[in-house]
Amino acid sequence: MQIQHITAAVEHIKPARAADAYAGGESLTFLRCMVTTDDGVTGTGISGRFLADQVAQLLNDGIAATARGLDPLDIEAVTTTLAKKFNPRQSTGVFVSAMSALDLALWDIKGKVLGRPVAQLIGGARRAVPAYATAGLPAFTETELISACKTALAAGFQGAKILVGAGRSLDEDAQRIHAVRSAVGNAPLMLDANCAFTVAEAKRLAALVADCDVAFFEEPVRGNDIPSLVELRRATSIPLASGQMIQSVAWFRDVLNAGALDILQPNAAFCGGISAMLRIIALAEAHGIPVTGAGGFEAANLPVMAGHAHGGMLEVHSAHVALRARFATEPEFRDGKLQVPAAPGLGFSLKD
Repeated sequence: MQIQHITAAVEHIKPARAADAYAGGESLTFLRCMVTTDDGVTGTGISGRFLADQVAQLLNDGIAATARGLDPLDIEAVTTTLAKKFNPRQSTGVFVSAMSALDLALWDIKGKVLGRPVAQLIGGARRAVPAYATAGLPAFTETELISACKTALAAGFQGAKILVGAGRSLDEDAQRIHAVRSAVGNAPLMLDANCAFTVAEAKRLAALVADCDVAFFEEPVRGNDIPSLVELRRATSIPLASGQMIQSVAWFRDVLNAGALDILQPNAAFCGGISAMLRIIALAEAHGIPVTGAGGFEAANLPVMAGHAHGGMLEVHSAHVALRARFATEPEFRDGKLQVPAAPGLGFSLKD
């Protein structure tokens, strides 16, 4: 079996109203990668919005020609061959995004050829993975925010996440968090700043909501700077989480060695695909640090979180409603969990 064709295309999807102010018109830009073998087996991979046009160009104009004729089941060999030519000095950005989509597509092919869900090929640790909802978008009024979180929890999601640091003052963010906590009782409640705060600002918000039993504070500081995360972790008892857009396995190693995080959040659509995510989860397991999904693309991450014994829960992002509408098939959400599809491969497909 050989790789015959690799094609990539970028799609721009208008987000729902509630997501407009949060992420803008490019928030639901995503890249789709299709790999076809000489036997007619196809695999699908995806990546996110960052430099999507450049990622597609690299896949279509460079990687496709170099990968043609390689065995798609030899995923490590394909990765090594492409890295030597296109990323000899271990940079990140466009190349890692391209490899994220390509690696997912190759795992999809592997599952289809072997007739097994990818989650089983990884290890089959569980048949379903708990899911929480990112429900609290910045565009919401306080009343809408409370309603969105309560609705998500009523639907069975095992926690609700609120976006902070998106234009309101720290006191306003704190007031909204207190209001939601009062409304949802003891349900797990998470915060996500999308790297908006200085260390001082993150410390102050953490202090203001110290009595809200926050499950974790995601991407609290600018640039995911490791020394800043270390300083913040020493100052608060709220668990810190990050990693959803990080494209360097070495960053995950360094953040773990520094003791900077309580929860690691690798995302296969950004970090280099399933192959890279498995390395990152192994690092987390060795350090005794749990992993939790973030950054969307839960269908792409489900096989790893379900297949690996150290896998954790996944995020379902309400800003991605329009993106999920592009899926022809996707994992079922039932009883608070995303169910591993029985179909061979990754278990999702996109509409043409």
